[in-house]
Parts: sequence; C-alpha cells; structure tokens
Amino acid sequence: MHPQGQLALADAGRGTGPRERAASARLPGPGTPLDEVFTACEALGHARPGAAWSDFVSGCHWAAPLPEAEPADDDPRTVPWARPADGGHVLSGEWRLAPAARGARWVALPALVEGGRPVFVVRRTQGAEGVDGYRLRELFVPDGLTSSAGGTPLRSADAPYAWAAATGTAFGSARRLLAEGTTTHLAALLERERDAVHGRLRNAPEGGDERLAERVDRAAHVVREVYSACCEEGPDGLPLRPASLVTAGAPLLQFLRFATELLPFPRAGAR
Repeated sequence: MHPQGQLALADAGRGTGPRERAASARLPGPGTPLDEVFTACEALGHARPGAAWSDFVSGCHWAAPLPEAEPADDDPRTVPWARPADGGHVLSGEWRLAPAARGARWVALPALVEGGRPVFVVRRTQGAEGVDGYRLRELFVPDGLTSSAGGTPLRSADAPYAWAAATGTAFGSARRLLAEGTTTHLAALLERERDAVHGRLRNAPEGGDERLAERVDRAAHVVREVYSACCEEGPDGLPLRPASLVTAGAPLLQFLRFATELLPFPRAGAR
C-alpha cells in the first residue's frame, strides 16, 4: 500500500514571512484528493517560483514507475556520470536495461553527479542499445527530465497525482510571473484555464481518468503560452518579466510537456 498523507519539502520550516510559511507547508502526498493537491501546489509555486521544481522533485521520485537501468559494471572508470550544463546535465555511461524496458519509450538512468545520484529520464531511442548493454555519450538531459531517488517513489497508479502536483505548481509560478507586470489578457486566459483544470480535478473519478489527461495537456499548453509571451521584449527592448522567474519555470514546463506520456493514465489494476 502506498504511503498516504504528506511529503516533506527539503527546506520545510525555514523563514517566518507569509511566503516562507507557505513554502514550509507539507506537500500533499498520493491519496490526497487531486483538487487539493493542485491547490496546495499552486500556493507553493506562487510563493517560491524559483524553487518550484526542486520542491516538487524533493517531495517525490516521479520517475520511479519507469523502467530503471543499472550501471553496466562497478568499475569507477566506466560508471555513468553527468556533468552540469546550463539548464540540465550532459550524461554519459553504460547501463544494463531491465527486461521491462523492452518496448518502453522512456527509461530512467541513474548516474553520478557531484553531491548526489539523480535519475535521468531519456527516450530509449536516444541511446545505443546492444546485446552488451545500453550506451549514451554526451547526451544533454534538461532539468525537467531529472528525478531524485531521495523523494517518495511514486507508483504507476499515482500518475494523476503527479499531473495535479506539477500542473498546480506551474499555474502558481505562472501567476507569480504575471504579477510582475500588467498583461491582462494573459491573466484572464490563465484564470480560465486554471478554473477548468481545477474543476476537472475536483470532478474526476478517484484516481483520475483519460479526460483528465487531455485537460492536463491543454493546461500545459496554456502555461507555456504565458511563459513564451513573458519572454518577449517590451517597448524598451527589455524582457517583459524578470529573466530569473522565466528561467526558474523551465523545468516544470519541460516536465509538463511530456507528463502524460511519461506517466500515462494507469491501466486497470496498476499499482
């Protein structure tokens, strides 16, 4: 049985202001009604847009349902490794794919980085697969396709939970982005879509359904549209919004772009 309740954030309890108090709240865990997950994560994304993705990843290991590979051997000279790059990591190494990876679109690849061992998610076709293993050389993996084995591992049946958490966080971050200016039409578009996805989450059957997946895909498109518009230059030639806020939202947008493909609606009996 999946642990229910709440997931602790990495920096819970720091600070005393209203934004810090919002950020220190515990993230609702799998088993919480999806509309409540969305609302809590929306507040988090609005309070801490710069840390929204790290908070999401520290709370849950979203890639746990994917087929995970193992390093091909224990030789420190050939252990998979990743070096930081702007917006992600460059990944190289050799792995042994699990039998479950046969025919899978995506695979989860653990690798060493300075200070930890995150899990990188790539399309299986991006590597060279042979009888002796699976190889990658210098593949860039964006931050939004990186998970953390230190978070609570999700199950296949938790896919709608991950959709709700990421979508809520993205909407909160986008609302914060718009609060930095006066783009009325974008705010109205975002509010309409926010109400639509929240309503669908509230009325969806327990555990979600395929119509919810369609709604999440639509919501992701709207949030990307908002971010894209905010990257445009104003009359003075400067970006319409602080570049730091736009950049901070990139991992969430990357994840949401593929969320329902990475974590599809669970089949009957999925655990």
